[in-house]
Amino acid sequence: MTWIRVIDLSHNRLKNIDPGFLINVNGNLFQFDVSHNHLTTLDITNILWSQIIFCTANFSHNSIHSMTNKLEWKSQDTSVFSLEGLLDISFNNLTHFSVFSEEGLNIKHAGKLYYWRIHLEGNPWICDCKFYPIAKPSKTVVQIYNNVNIFLVCDSPIQLKMKTLTNIIASSELDQLICNLSLADRCPPECNCFYQPALENKTVVDCSGSGLARIPSALPLYDHLQIDFTNNSITNLKGIEHFRLKIVERIKKLDLSNNKIITISDLVVYRFRKIQLVNITSNAIKRLPRSLQMLKPCQIALGQIIMKCKCEDLWLKIWLPLQYQSCAGNTQVLCEHNGLLRSITEMEEVDLGCPETNNNASLLNISICSAFAAVIIIASIIFKFRSEFFILTRSLFNFVKKPVAPNCIKHDIYISANEDDPLVRKWDSAFGAPREQETIDVMSKSRNFIILLSDITNGTQEWNKKEWKYAWNYYKCDFSRNLIVINYDFVKCDDTVKKFFRGFFTLRKVINFSNFDNKIEEDILTLLK
Repeated sequence: MTWIRVIDLSHNRLKNIDPGFLINVNGNLFQFDVSHNHLTTLDITNILWSQIIFCTANFSHNSIHSMTNKLEWKSQDTSVFSLEGLLDISFNNLTHFSVFSEEGLNIKHAGKLYYWRIHLEGNPWICDCKFYPIAKPSKTVVQIYNNVNIFLVCDSPIQLKMKTLTNIIASSELDQLICNLSLADRCPPECNCFYQPALENKTVVDCSGSGLARIPSALPLYDHLQIDFTNNSITNLKGIEHFRLKIVERIKKLDLSNNKIITISDLVVYRFRKIQLVNITSNAIKRLPRSLQMLKPCQIALGQIIMKCKCEDLWLKIWLPLQYQSCAGNTQVLCEHNGLLRSITEMEEVDLGCPETNNNASLLNISICSAFAAVIIIASIIFKFRSEFFILTRSLFNFVKKPVAPNCIKHDIYISANEDDPLVRKWDSAFGAPREQETIDVMSKSRNFIILLSDITNGTQEWNKKEWKYAWNYYKCDFSRNLIVINYDFVKCDDTVKKFFRGFFTLRKVINFSNFDNKIEEDILTLLK
């Protein structure tokens, strides 16, 4: 029906329209009216038109309460929609404008509806966190949504009633777009929980002054949790000990101030490592575990701690925040000393009556640590320069293992070079490149090995690298064999060459072919002897 212009089915009893009807229109349909029917859902593929232009698509005065995407349609960068038209979804039961989503009409493609007019008045819009994905980009592309926002008026919550999204954006009230969480969302029954995407995408668990005597065992399964347990009667932190690590990793801030906490266990401190900021000020803590050293001093606020300081507490002098740090007031430790209170940062061993340090034992410990460190450093150096040490050992000491039996030697010299380089062939005389097994057989019967490095050979010839490997292994295992490296083209010692001949380059035991002293053959004979 490519020539149909108008479809008017208003004031009937329609309950359903098959998805994909309007998005697949391929004709000249200008008006589609299904107002005053019994529709309860509206598929996204029935509000988007693919033809060049349309006049009106009227879905008003139905009972539409949700949008669907039964065909799992997803917009693409190449998707084409009508240039302009009026979409009327007014006077229905919609609470959320769920047209834009990653699995439907992507928000980044909203500009394709720039000239559309969308009527959304007469719906009980709930302006909560679900509106934030629409409102956030509206900061920069508010004109695109202007025709939507002017008719989209909030019905709830009470503080946003009768406001449009344009009003909310203009008055910087995006932080008011929150979603309250219920017991089904694992919100503790005594607490008020809500998700607030505008402020660091956080989820607030507000249990302040709710009469808690212990830490709740359940928390919302959201990220960036900011938990407020202030002004309660919590005496211990065992609840945190039982938290799974995955739950603790979701907590960004934890406020436990103004409670009755007496001790902090090592396991609790271990859990605190994953939390950005912990506040335990105004409690009854009298001792601090040394495990607090696992935390950064700015990561936890303990307030003013008054305790009877002992020698083992002097570690606090190093751990406490410095005066110039922004968190300097987070924690202050005062010692009860001679009827006075003194900061532990001012206390010395003699003030606490600590036994004198055994200097001899300290010196012994330092010596042992130094010797251990020296052994590690020397071992690392030897490992790094193992090939250089091996070559030096062979050069300085005439260690000769049991030589190869004369009847096993068939060749005096095995020469490895790139036979594709005509200049090398000219100097070296032509030879063929044997297969790997033949290479092994020939090299095993050779007393000496000469390696010619050229640019073409530099890390590109697999056969050459195999020859280098076998030559190095025979040279390393049999002290009666010699290995001579000739740098024919001033090849750099790159990663490939370094793997086999780094030691020769480091010790300058490589013969440079272009050395202009006319002693190459003499140098080779010297090394062969």
